Amino acid sequence: MRTVKIRLTVILLAAAAAVFSTPQEKLDALLQENHQRHGLSPVERVSDNAFLRRAMLDVTGRLPTITEVRKFAADKDGDKRAKLIARLLASPRFADVTAMRFADMFRIKSEFPINLWPNAVQSYHRYFRDAVIENRPWNKVARELLTSSGSNFRVPAANFFRAAAERTPEGLAKVTALTFMGFRTGRLSPEDRAKFAAFFSRIRFKSTDEWKEEIVFTSPDPVRVEARTPDGKSFDIDAPATDPRTVFADWLTAPGNPFFARAFVNRVWYWLLGSGLVEPADDMPLPGGFWSGVFSVFTPSGDNAGNEKILDFLAEEFERSGYDIKGLFSLILNSRVYNADWKTLPAEQEKAEKCFAVYKMRRLEAELLVDAYSQVLHAHESYSSVIPEPFTFLPQNTPAVTIADGSISSRTLDNFGKPSRDAGTLEERNNQITPSQRLFLLNSNWVYQRTLQLPGRLFQRRRISDDIRIDELYLTILSRKPTPEEKKIFFAYRKRLPVKIRGRAWGDLAWCLINTQEFLYHH
Repeated sequence: MRTVKIRLTVILLAAAAAVFSTPQEKLDALLQENHQRHGLSPVERVSDNAFLRRAMLDVTGRLPTITEVRKFAADKDGDKRAKLIARLLASPRFADVTAMRFADMFRIKSEFPINLWPNAVQSYHRYFRDAVIENRPWNKVARELLTSSGSNFRVPAANFFRAAAERTPEGLAKVTALTFMGFRTGRLSPEDRAKFAAFFSRIRFKSTDEWKEEIVFTSPDPVRVEARTPDGKSFDIDAPATDPRTVFADWLTAPGNPFFARAFVNRVWYWLLGSGLVEPADDMPLPGGFWSGVFSVFTPSGDNAGNEKILDFLAEEFERSGYDIKGLFSLILNSRVYNADWKTLPAEQEKAEKCFAVYKMRRLEAELLVDAYSQVLHAHESYSSVIPEPFTFLPQNTPAVTIADGSISSRTLDNFGKPSRDAGTLEERNNQITPSQRLFLLNSNWVYQRTLQLPGRLFQRRRISDDIRIDELYLTILSRKPTPEEKKIFFAYRKRLPVKIRGRAWGDLAWCLINTQEFLYHH
């Protein structure tokens, strides 16, 4: 009987593989299976207008224009969402937004405690932006970052170890594990941490005659390095003939590594959907136990089994694709969860978010929010650093997502949770609404005055009907037209005002829309 069951299982798996012929179909099947596992009700696809806004903010960091909204709504092509995603991933703005996320991840910052200084910041940031534009495989990027030596001004990848607040072997091991493996070395015993840190024990730094330049290199002193990787494999390395960093990079990027692909996939899922398939997204549980050596037979179980199954599939597909970063983004962006509405039955909402039956509603990142204000209100921020350095002051029309240096900020960016980039953790960015933010949105003259000016700038004294006016205001701010009920409420409010000041109603409406969750949130 057992043999029959095994054969039946194999047949069913083979049939499933034949039915789901593409990675996209397989991913959607796993998501559907996860929803059914938890007994969740079907979720509607999000409207075209909401999808356009969602994709443009997530991928390019900006709101769609009125023209873009109308054009997308009028497009009858059944593949228009996939084609939109392809266009967005090919745009320079995708490189800007992704470079911003990498800058958080890799601690790109001039001042304390990272102290990269401006020249290195610009070089390092450009390295990641170029990597996104060229779609360099993630394993090759990782190898460059882990093994490069030379001037941190002239060899951008050499900044990976240079951009660590604690440049001891233990400190370098900590940032490596966090960045490329998605876990914290604090979980390890002192002996295990020391063995892991040995891979980074030969890294040295020295200054040059050029202002604040440093050279990253491997110590030339001969020594036998005894190191151990997180799968329990020990290495005896004769340095400097063999650089321990190269040995570690070989292990990390080898096919089937249990950490490398999973950590990056989980982080990208977090960027696009608000939480990781496994949480915390950069402090993941270690499959099978850290030193157990049973990674290859790890089988997820429990309430999170469906999410881990999705993560494992995406990691395998990411590896199979040659670590194609844009391909990974495309796979997630075209998935059923990314196309899903943000809401479902109230009793199921929390569970639906945890197992990704719905798109998770969350506040815009500080840089995206400031750029949205700039786009809609023509209200540009002034950016500066508290410590005067070259490149400290930026032009007022600089998009916040393009700021390379974590030391350069503004009061609004700081108020809305821009990360410090001190540790490179996801928790450094705070996307929660705070009382200070509410007071800013409700009372700021910077917002209020420019909001009152928006209708005049938008309508430009054109002879257009009030219906067209309200449509254009909603399309500009919320990327959709108002509902009949919303129109009814607004026109009733406008009618109650004295005739002489009824024109102010348009500014009042713009101010109300700017303060809605619909404007402030990914949804």
